[in-house]
Amino acid sequence: MTLAQLLSGFAQPHALIGTVALVTFWTAGLARKGSSLHKRVGKIYLLAMIGVVVTAAPLALSHALEGQWVGAAFLGYLVILVSHACRSAWTAIRWKRDFERFTGTGFRVSALVLAVSGAAVAVLGVVYGAWLLIIFGLIGPLGAFEARQLIRKGPQSPKWWLKEHYGAMIANGVATHIAFLQIGLMRLIPELGSSMVQHLAWFGPLALSFAAAYWFDRRYMKTPTATPTKRVA
Repeated sequence: MTLAQLLSGFAQPHALIGTVALVTFWTAGLARKGSSLHKRVGKIYLLAMIGVVVTAAPLALSHALEGQWVGAAFLGYLVILVSHACRSAWTAIRWKRDFERFTGTGFRVSALVLAVSGAAVAVLGVVYGAWLLIIFGLIGPLGAFEARQLIRKGPQSPKWWLKEHYGAMIANGVATHIAFLQIGLMRLIPELGSSMVQHLAWFGPLALSFAAAYWFDRRYMKTPTATPTKRVA
């Protein structure tokens, strides 16, 4: 058995842990925000996502050993993207009263790695004429730019940590659903493997994430309007 074949054995635990992530994502998402259920299941979800990252790294290496360099690079980039989102989601809650610690060295290094890896994937997309790589690759530099703006401007709301938390969780949700639609569902129903369906599986969750972020911003980050005071005659 070659090393590549040995590493490909991580596919099964990767799929099983991904199933746990999918179930706990919706359980935490539908639970009342701030409730004990939301907190407990949310922790399980993030731990499952860490498991997804740990099992995906050997799969990326397996692709590289088999000469599938583009696929290995893209999968490796997704590992970085999800790792950054998991870290932000976790630390936003843990350090919600310490903005400087949240945006410290770890946050800045993570954002820099995300920017460089995303730009590299986007360049690969240009070289191979692959829009999928270009679009998803650009998420890295854009995410790093938002991180830079956050550091430069500082917290714009007392609930800055909440925005960072649900923003990161939405990003993780995109990865969770793309993995399910592209791997799990396609294997269960091979007839869905058409080009159009595959594009929907990639870009559908991404498009819905923008709508979800807008909805969360409207609900949790809307600045309350001041109540006009009455003039005393």
